[in-house]
Amino acid sequence: MPRTRERTSNRGNDPDLMRRAADMCINEGKSERSVAGNLGICHVSLNRYIKKVRATEFSGSPTKCGYRPHTRIFDVDQETILAIYLKNYADMYFGLSTKDVRKLAFEFAKKMNLKMPVYWTENKFAGIDWFVNFLKRNPTLSIHQPEATSLSRGINFNPINVNIFMDKYESVLTKHKFEAFQIFNLDETGITTVQNPCKIVAQKGKKQIGAITSAERGTLVTMCLAVSAIGNAIPPMFIFPRVNFKDHFIRGGSPSCIGTSNKSGWMQGEEVLKFITHFTNHVRPTIEKKVLILLDNHESHLYLPVIDFCRANGIVLLSFPPHYSHKLQPLDRSVFGPFKKCINQEMVSWLKSNPGKRFTIYDLAAVTTNAILNAATPRNITSGFAVSGVWPFNRNAFSIDEFAPAVVTDIMLHTTENNNETQSINTEIPSINTITQTPSINVEIAEQRLSNEISPEMVRPYPKVQIHQKIVKKGGRKKGKTAILTDTPEKNELENKTKKKNKNIKRKLFNTAKKSKKVKATAIKKQKNKNKTLVIDSNDDEDAFCTICSELYSDSKSGEP
Repeated sequence: MPRTRERTSNRGNDPDLMRRAADMCINEGKSERSVAGNLGICHVSLNRYIKKVRATEFSGSPTKCGYRPHTRIFDVDQETILAIYLKNYADMYFGLSTKDVRKLAFEFAKKMNLKMPVYWTENKFAGIDWFVNFLKRNPTLSIHQPEATSLSRGINFNPINVNIFMDKYESVLTKHKFEAFQIFNLDETGITTVQNPCKIVAQKGKKQIGAITSAERGTLVTMCLAVSAIGNAIPPMFIFPRVNFKDHFIRGGSPSCIGTSNKSGWMQGEEVLKFITHFTNHVRPTIEKKVLILLDNHESHLYLPVIDFCRANGIVLLSFPPHYSHKLQPLDRSVFGPFKKCINQEMVSWLKSNPGKRFTIYDLAAVTTNAILNAATPRNITSGFAVSGVWPFNRNAFSIDEFAPAVVTDIMLHTTENNNETQSINTEIPSINTITQTPSINVEIAEQRLSNEISPEMVRPYPKVQIHQKIVKKGGRKKGKTAILTDTPEKNELENKTKKKNKNIKRKLFNTAKKSKKVKATAIKKQKNKNKTLVIDSNDDEDAFCTICSELYSDSKSGEP
């Protein structure tokens, strides 16, 4: 028997038609057979529906038409509440797997004392047939592969911090009257020499299928890119993990691209200054016609020479709040994702065109040329600015359910510069009931009916962590914040922070040198004592008795054998 039976007709399944036929029989006194014949309805179904109407006439509840499947575990309202619960769990980044959903369904049915198949009780799981049909009955649900998201990003993305950034961004727009061609986003991404193999066609049933890569672990090269809100892109800069940079490193790269190198291959302050100079040569900002660059709070972006250069050349720097790049940064939203897929395909094509050769860091620049052209398109760039609410400016770009992960924790946040003034997430972020999205079924009726009954939340509560205020205020590195880096107060604060950091470094170096000097003196003293002990031991050996004449060696005459 097939799992899904397709209906051959729609007879008896139209509520409006059945209600009109019942009214004709009850109010106008017509016979059931004549009305059923004229409207194309089965007279038995009409008779059964009329009985339901008369039974529920005084209760006020709506009359349902059609049959209830005799094998259905949950009714429509119960499945609606279950679907809402699963959506909330997924929005909080704690989504349930298929196995967890089947286990939840069994526990939910057991808690409500519903009739269920025997194998549900034996396995303590709902059947796979129920799960497949549950997804078909609720088309708003589907199986997804989630993207790994750090805890810091989940709990820090909340309306409080978003509004703080939007206030600063709006003040910059109002003060300087920036247009779309004057707003840029700057960010870097890592490129490795080992690609992720894509899906291929192979023999069915074969367990192990391989794909050639250049090495077991790749070498990382950093690429820095800047894009504008009208869809233009500045030629990229590559940072190679080498001590000295050579021109052939960027051979075949994008026109006007530049390169540099350091020991790690990561972005550092000197590299940011070099890219900002490269950016200035292409954009040509001035004190009269300034431009705005949006960038994250990475330590290399807070390099003082960079800020001084930007202030002198008419560049305004605005930093995002920490751990917000996955939502607010246009490059992360719509450019770097397609770029990684395109460059992966280009590397696969390169290996197929050059069999037996290894892909090295010196081939990356040539491979990224087509990838940037296909990924950093005007459509993708402008979409990233729009979806993050940067341009056109939209402080309500994020829906309520996108703040759901922050509901999991109760953390006191410093919302103002004064650390004494704090505000809780719970006062700003809506509850789980507010985050709920209404599906196509009538949720209000379902919630009203199940208000006094058992809900899935009673079986498996939503994740909630209570973090004590002392834990939040523990010591360590001070948390970053969104700031207009080129403003005088922010620059002075950054200078004081840098001076304090350099002072601490000098003190640590002095203490280390002092300790090293002390350790060295102690080692020399130990060595002298050791040498002195060896001399004494050697003198004792010289005073030994001779086995021939039985005299001491110290009493022997000079030159005596």
